Amino acid sequence: MMFTSHPILLTVVIPFRNFDRSAKAMLEAAIEGVAPLVDDYELIVVDNGSSNEEFRDYQPLLGGDGFANIQIYRLLQQVDNDVASIVGIENSLGDYVLVYDPRSENLSQLGAALDKIAEGCEVVFLRNLASTDHGLVQRIAGPVFRWGFQRITRIDLVRDAALGRLMSKRVISYLLDQPNPVAQYRTFPMRAGFVRTTLVYSDPRADKARRTTLERIRSAMRLVVANSMMPIRLVSLATLLGALLNLAYSAYVVLIAIVKRDVAPGWVTLSLQQSGMFFLFSMILFVLTEYMIHTMRWNMRGTEYFIDSERTSAVLSRRQKLNVERAAPTLPDAKDD
Repeated sequence: MMFTSHPILLTVVIPFRNFDRSAKAMLEAAIEGVAPLVDDYELIVVDNGSSNEEFRDYQPLLGGDGFANIQIYRLLQQVDNDVASIVGIENSLGDYVLVYDPRSENLSQLGAALDKIAEGCEVVFLRNLASTDHGLVQRIAGPVFRWGFQRITRIDLVRDAALGRLMSKRVISYLLDQPNPVAQYRTFPMRAGFVRTTLVYSDPRADKARRTTLERIRSAMRLVVANSMMPIRLVSLATLLGALLNLAYSAYVVLIAIVKRDVAPGWVTLSLQQSGMFFLFSMILFVLTEYMIHTMRWNMRGTEYFIDSERTSAVLSRRQKLNVERAAPTLPDAKDD
């Protein structure tokens, strides 16, 4: 299939976890996939915590005999993949930004994605349907987490928040204007209401085991906390229920003290003391969790407004009131022959 060459500057952000011998071939494939489709491009490689020896291997790529239009940003320590992506996005200059991991995705659908952008889409997700070689725990926990996350946030992480994505500059401006772009990165196109679409393909993945189970758990927790207050809301309801139960138990102790005469000495006062202390403790936790919910809701709101576009009238009345006269063009003096 032939695709149109688009008159744009495209930034390609590639987060690399570790540099190895296959990285050069991946960059060559990226350039071959991008260059025919756009007028100009830049590749931003985010080196996510490689060792000094591995980082030295980048140097030949930037020399006179190396690749053109490549920038490399080395991170001091290893971070989450979303954080590395934001590093590249913040330093991008392109009209559009493509973020993808060549170890798991490829550019076979980039031409179609650029056509979708030209038709008016603002975010195009690139979803690789090829299977991943995860362990038993990840194969079971992954679908369960995605189902639960969709029930809580109404966001399908597979369909509406794929890692590979092509975004317009307007979308990038909105993302970087958020208080915490990293926390919003995966799901903000869905929540912000941008025109989006998803292109699916199925190609073998170069590296099927990219993240450990612990890394995936951390990423999952960050997604839940950044997009839903249900966990902390459950804690708040649990503390309120504990306070009410202790209050009910205090009423029960008083009722027993009134009705029964053969109560063990000290039982009433000890029970009231314990239930009263637990009631106060539960109420303190309830107030603290409600305060945290209020703070989280305030931080998750993002910016109060985002200017979508600006237009100005061709005729401005104030120009007629300015005490400025346009000077008549001066002609060069005629020279005698």
